[in-house]
Amino acid sequence: MKLLKSPTFFILTAFSSSAYVLYSMYVYRIGFPLDDAWIHQTYARNFASGFGWSFDPGIISGGTTSPLWTLLLSVGYWLRLSPHYFSFAIGILLLASTAVLAKHYLCEIKPALGWLALFFLFEWHFVWASVSGMETILAIFLVIAILLALKRNQMIWQLSVLLAISVWVRPDLLTLSLPVMFGLLMKRPSFSIISVKIHLPFFLLAGSLIIYLVFNRSVGGAWFPTTYYAKQAEYAELQKLPLLYRLWQQFSIPLVGGGALLLPGFIYCGYQSWVNKNWLLLAWFGWFAILIALYAIRLPVIYQHGRYILPATAVYYLIGLQGSGSLYNWLVLKHKVGWILAKSGVLAWLIITMAFWILGARAYARDVQLIETQMVEVAKWAEANLPAHSKIAVHDIGAMGYFTNHKLVDLAGLVNPEVIPIMRDEKKLAGYLDRQQAEYLICFPTWYPNLVANLPVIYKADEKIVQAYNELPMTIYAWKIRNEK
Repeated sequence: MKLLKSPTFFILTAFSSSAYVLYSMYVYRIGFPLDDAWIHQTYARNFASGFGWSFDPGIISGGTTSPLWTLLLSVGYWLRLSPHYFSFAIGILLLASTAVLAKHYLCEIKPALGWLALFFLFEWHFVWASVSGMETILAIFLVIAILLALKRNQMIWQLSVLLAISVWVRPDLLTLSLPVMFGLLMKRPSFSIISVKIHLPFFLLAGSLIIYLVFNRSVGGAWFPTTYYAKQAEYAELQKLPLLYRLWQQFSIPLVGGGALLLPGFIYCGYQSWVNKNWLLLAWFGWFAILIALYAIRLPVIYQHGRYILPATAVYYLIGLQGSGSLYNWLVLKHKVGWILAKSGVLAWLIITMAFWILGARAYARDVQLIETQMVEVAKWAEANLPAHSKIAVHDIGAMGYFTNHKLVDLAGLVNPEVIPIMRDEKKLAGYLDRQQAEYLICFPTWYPNLVANLPVIYKADEKIVQAYNELPMTIYAWKIRNEK
């Protein structure tokens, strides 16, 4: 089929992802759907400009979770390209490449299944991720690449490199060593080649991990990025929710959209794998469960459309497509009722996938509008109207760091990790801001109700946009030290 040629995948991806960007421009303007993207951009710009690994130019810090993604973005600054369009281009390229890898995986099972990989190009979570400006789409690509490399024979070097790279994209991808180790062991290599077939990926991973840990220690004072600790501290309260509820929240992410109709195929594939003793595929079921459990236990959040769990979602989708293909073939042979169920299921899946692709575009546009009005516009106003080099306490820091030259105090703890132990104690935060000699405070009022009580309001962002989120607008306050002067 001509439709399955790789260039077609790239053309369709460009159409699918660009439609999201164009719709966001129609609703408001071009932008990123989350503030964290501007953190990567700030580090990338500073690195490309010769200021080292820094958020504040020249002050080394460890506030970016994904060093490799930040380095990729820095290339755009060396080439003097638009930060938006360059990151979009990388994301679109990675999404198309992920779909091509998925096609190869499915075709190796049965050539007729290859077209199912087109699902990746219109699955709304992945399209959103491709133009989010975040490392999520790179993590998705690496997971599928490792899955395919492990399935094939004679892929030890590719597998080793991919595994070594993964830790530089997201710390949680360290868990990929589990299915890799299990898969290589199940191949039962002869004793004479054990050191190559099994040990090499882990030698490279160990070396990469050591360098990664030393890098984080040198730039942030901790073995992992400060974001790793800050996010867990910020949402520690959610760990009090029942564990089964948290597990369901994480598992439900891939069920929002066409992935819901892949659940029978996912279960059927699991059953077939158990019956046929396909231990490698069962290892990927295990990895999917492990990653969901880790986030349910340590970081039980599903905001930003569950972006943390999307790499595991990619495995769910691929296995679900594989199982759905087998289930379809089984049903069409089961008299007329089975044939009707199979055909109806495919049609419903296609309709739901495209319906959520459209809904996803709306969600993306709203996300961009929120960040642009509440983060970017506030940062630009602060740069234009607050005294030069003022010291500003802020939550969140992404757009503020990119668009202003003010001295920032990061209340989320990404750049100022000393905040992490007290980030939920407003009384201690107040004392901390006094010691830091903060002059202004910028935040959503509901996040720090006691901290902002009775503070003079300097500026408010657009109130209409946040009403749909039951939130008050981002606000600039004069902190009390400025009042005392």
